[in-house]
Amino acid sequence: MRKQINKGLYIMDKAYQYYRYLLPFTKANRVGGEISSDRIVSVFSDPRGGSTWLSDIFCQLPDSMLIWEPMFLHPPYPEMKDVNFCFHQYIPEEAEWPEAEEYFRKLYNMEIGSRSSFRLYYLNKTLKNITATKHFVYKDCCCNMLLPWLTARLDVNPVYVIRHPCAVVASQLKYKHWDYILKDVKAHFPEPGSRFQEIYHRYQDIIDTITKPEERMAAEWALHNSVPIKHPLNDIRWVTVSYEKLYKEPETEISRVFGRLNMEIPGKILSDIRKPSITALEGSKSIIQSGQQLESWRKSLTPAQVKNILHIVKEFDMDFYDESPEPDYTRIFAAPALVV
Repeated sequence: MRKQINKGLYIMDKAYQYYRYLLPFTKANRVGGEISSDRIVSVFSDPRGGSTWLSDIFCQLPDSMLIWEPMFLHPPYPEMKDVNFCFHQYIPEEAEWPEAEEYFRKLYNMEIGSRSSFRLYYLNKTLKNITATKHFVYKDCCCNMLLPWLTARLDVNPVYVIRHPCAVVASQLKYKHWDYILKDVKAHFPEPGSRFQEIYHRYQDIIDTITKPEERMAAEWALHNSVPIKHPLNDIRWVTVSYEKLYKEPETEISRVFGRLNMEIPGKILSDIRKPSITALEGSKSIIQSGQQLESWRKSLTPAQVKNILHIVKEFDMDFYDESPEPDYTRIFAAPALVV
C-alpha cells in the first residue's frame, strides 16, 4: 500500500511540475524560434559508448539540466512521430528533409516537452529551476550518423565520444536491451521502412556474412561511428573525444573539450572524473574507480569474440582499434579525406 501511495504522489508531483513549469517554459520559447547555442551542449556516442559519463561531467556546470535521450523512440515526443525517424537514423549531409530539420530546431530551442515523455528526458534537477537553467545538456546515443547533416544546419555545441568496439560490445552483451540480437542477429538491420538506407546497402556484402551477436553489434558500431569519424571535418565541426584518452588523461582532455566550447571548468569535475555514471553496471563500478576500466572487456569476451568483432570493424575500414586497450589516436583526431 505504501508503495502505491508513494507512486501516486510521485505521479502527481511530476504532473504538477509539467503544468506549472515545463509547459509555460516551452510555450514561451516558441515566440523567439531561434536556438541559443551558448546554452547547449549536445553529447553524442554509440550506446554504451560513454555519453552518460561525459554528460554527467557537463552537468556539473552551474545551473545545468540533463535532457536524456531525446531521440529515443519509446516513448517518443509526439512531434517525433510526425517525422517518422528510425533508431540510429542516417541522413546524408546534402539531403533535404525540412520536417526533420524543423524537429531538431524545436528540440534544441526547448520548444518540446510533452506530458507523456518529459519524465524520461528532464533529469537531475527539479523542473522548478528550468527557467534559471544556463546549460541544457543533451545526452544522445542514437544520432551519430546524423552529425554531419545536423551540424551543417544547426549550431548545437556537439561533442562526439568514440569508444573501443570491444568495450562497447562487451557492455551491450550484458544488457537485456540487446537480447533480441541473441535471438536473431539480423533483426531490424536496417530498420524496416526507414529513409536513406543506402549506407546499409553500401556494406551489404559485409552485413550478409554476420552470423554471431558480437558481429552484429560490431557492424552497428562501425556504421554508427564511420559517418562522423571519416568526415573531413571530424573534430572540427564537432569536438571528438576518445573515451580511452579521457579516462587516462582526464585533466588534459577536459581542458581541451571545455576550451573548444569556450566554457570554464567547474572545480569539482576532476575530483569526480572516475565516478561511475548512473547507467554503469553494478559489477563495473569498482573497476571504473580502480583505474582498470580500459582492459575490463578482455575478461568479458572470449578470444574468438574479440577476433570476430575486430574482423567486422576492419571490414568497414575502421582499423585504428586492435587488441590493445587504446586506439591509434592520430587516426581518431586526424580527419581523413573520405566522406562516408
